Amino acid sequence: MGAYRYWVVFLLFSGAFINSMDRGGLAVAAPAIMKELNLDPAMMGIVLSSFFWSYFIMNIPAGWMADKYGAKKTLGGSALVWSVMTAVTGAAHNLVHLIACRIGVGAGEAAIQPCNVKVTASNFETNQRATVIGLYNAGMRLGLAVVPIFMAYLIATWDWRVSFYVTGGISVLWVVMWYLTFKEAKSNANTSDCGCVKVSWLQLLKHRSIIGIVLCKFFQDYLYNMFITWLPAYLVMERGFTVLKMGWYASLPWFVTFLALPLFGLFSDTLIKRGVGVTKARKGMIVISQMIAASVIVAVYTDNAMIAMIFMVLALVFESGSSTILWSVCAEIAPSNCSASVAGIMNTAGALSGIVAPILTGVLLKLTGNFQQAFLIASVMILFAALSMWFVVGEVKQIQLDESHQK
Repeated sequence: MGAYRYWVVFLLFSGAFINSMDRGGLAVAAPAIMKELNLDPAMMGIVLSSFFWSYFIMNIPAGWMADKYGAKKTLGGSALVWSVMTAVTGAAHNLVHLIACRIGVGAGEAAIQPCNVKVTASNFETNQRATVIGLYNAGMRLGLAVVPIFMAYLIATWDWRVSFYVTGGISVLWVVMWYLTFKEAKSNANTSDCGCVKVSWLQLLKHRSIIGIVLCKFFQDYLYNMFITWLPAYLVMERGFTVLKMGWYASLPWFVTFLALPLFGLFSDTLIKRGVGVTKARKGMIVISQMIAASVIVAVYTDNAMIAMIFMVLALVFESGSSTILWSVCAEIAPSNCSASVAGIMNTAGALSGIVAPILTGVLLKLTGNFQQAFLIASVMILFAALSMWFVVGEVKQIQLDESHQK
């Protein structure tokens, strides 16, 4: 890769980093917010879910905008929206305020994966894409590793409101860097006349491979979204950790995942370079990783906090590894100039699980007083993801569209 391509990887990595900090910050602040605003677990589950309401709605439009207007404008504008709404969260004084802010953050963050896939597909070859996606997905996990420690420090030193002002401000600085340094690939700079704009998402969903990755994304992301929204509260409410201790332990699974993710992408790309078929190199790794991630159920059936952490780390590492390869599959099967649109469709399914997971977890916690049922459901969901990948997704190759597929 040339020097500029390395810079592109850094931009994607750092953008994913600040994106995940803004996404995960509320979960860290949740116990303090619940106490100050007098919210019960079911109400907090609704707040944690509200991010995904707009995230769900905006993924397909964000993908279409990235294909039509380019990733630079789409991601830059969206990042500014989520940065400002993160900062405004610090001024919330009731349930409605919190929900409104999280809806704003979700609307802005919907563009990041479609834009990242667009940039990756336009700037890197097939045998490089999983490595690149692994690197910027590692940035997302590093953000989720840092945010519990960083937010816990800010909350303990000042209060939860200051923590949102600070993280939102940091994100605005990234927006400036993106606009000043990112150069749109020529194929992305003006795609208003490309065939993709004439292809509806309903037409794309007629293809078996796209249906498969959509199902896989929904089932797989349930576990991921439950961890993002409820892991800090689980450590405080179920394991009795202090806020600062929670910060360190909540960061552990994400930090290990940050270190491991590039290896997943690199290994899959290396298999292809050594002659293994793309389908085997991608699908095989996804299914094996998802089956290992299903072992998360062990975490809530042990009294030993350290054993629980080991299985949560294991689950998150392999869930995230399979997610990295899944995004590579998305880039590889997408029709020419439609990568962001296909990514938007796939990520919409993940957003739907993000709506369901926090609410259902909060309701189950309120009804049972523990997290056992919530973890059991997450474990079963990721097994369904493996079945979707193995039996529904066909050969991993680019879908070719003809005039009959266009409006």
